[in-house]
Amino acid sequence: MSGIRSLSALSATASTSRVLNLHMVSEEFAEDPQYREAPFFRDSTLNQAVIIKHRFRSDEAYLVPSGGAVGTKIVFPLDRSDLRVGGQFIFINETGYKDSLMNVVGVRGEDLEHDLETLRLLNTIPSLDPFLVREQLRRHNRTPADCYFSISPADTARMLTFTEVEMFPLIKLAYGDGGSDLNPELVGRLANALLSTNADSRLEPLRLTLGLEGIQFRDGIFSWKGFIFYKWQFSESMVALSKIGPEMDTIKIKGRPDRVSKELANDLKKSIRENIRATALNCSRVLALYDDAFRDLVHRGHTAAFRKFLLDAPLLFVELGHMMGMVSHIVSYWAYRFRVAEKGGIHIEEYLDILREFSVGLSPRRH
Repeated sequence: MSGIRSLSALSATASTSRVLNLHMVSEEFAEDPQYREAPFFRDSTLNQAVIIKHRFRSDEAYLVPSGGAVGTKIVFPLDRSDLRVGGQFIFINETGYKDSLMNVVGVRGEDLEHDLETLRLLNTIPSLDPFLVREQLRRHNRTPADCYFSISPADTARMLTFTEVEMFPLIKLAYGDGGSDLNPELVGRLANALLSTNADSRLEPLRLTLGLEGIQFRDGIFSWKGFIFYKWQFSESMVALSKIGPEMDTIKIKGRPDRVSKELANDLKKSIRENIRATALNCSRVLALYDDAFRDLVHRGHTAAFRKFLLDAPLLFVELGHMMGMVSHIVSYWAYRFRVAEKGGIHIEEYLDILREFSVGLSPRRH
């Protein structure tokens, strides 16, 4: 087990895809009956931890010998009332992982085995976005309370304007003929309501338009939020991803690479460019299913078809979540590596390692 400095910045800046902040959930929903009745983890200490997807640096590969480029870190705050104190962390599947976890949580038996399986399920996905996590757990008969599946405050702020634009056609439909003169503040309030954790009374006009009740309304709104999240993430990531191709050719290599290394680098760069195009096309294809269904609702009034699409949509979140999770990791890691390499260059062996990681990360997922 190792230490980590202040955790306080996580709540303000962390991305939805990288961090599952169970500590924040415990603070915000401690009195919520659903939070108590359907916990994410059975152990209370684990249920207040912070789970983080972590891309290993070259000097960290030894930590999880059997792992890949991205690992899953469990962080236990040292002082739950003051995250500035920092915390202790364990990587899933690090040497002595199970013993280290038992030392922290102090439980054994069936409850621990249940939680270990939940951790294993989290470790097998590339992202912690709530839509992928919820569907991953649902497929294995795990149904934590809705409060665990929210978009981070930082991402909510970043995607608010995008959400307003996406929602506007349906808001206009819900408010009838006067929709063309909708108050921007109303649109903003409804966008905020959609991005909040719970589908509340502010969304009543949209509920009536969609003809959804109870649990179906909750699930339908969650699916709609998921597609808006993935569309926003796709638009943000693809701009950055498109820059990687040209930037790969401008990296300064230290020393004089031999012919074999140059040829290998060229082959890997070609593979990465092809995989970038394929990933963009695959994401676009899945998102187009949503766009078509939404267009049919707004322009042709096909409410029943859109309603059915939303309720069936989580099946698509597994594919979208895997693709966007790997893209998100690659974009952020490349930006970091490129800045470092621009300053002083990198050795050919390190460059080839990066290219190999990217080539594998962007390869089609095995089902």
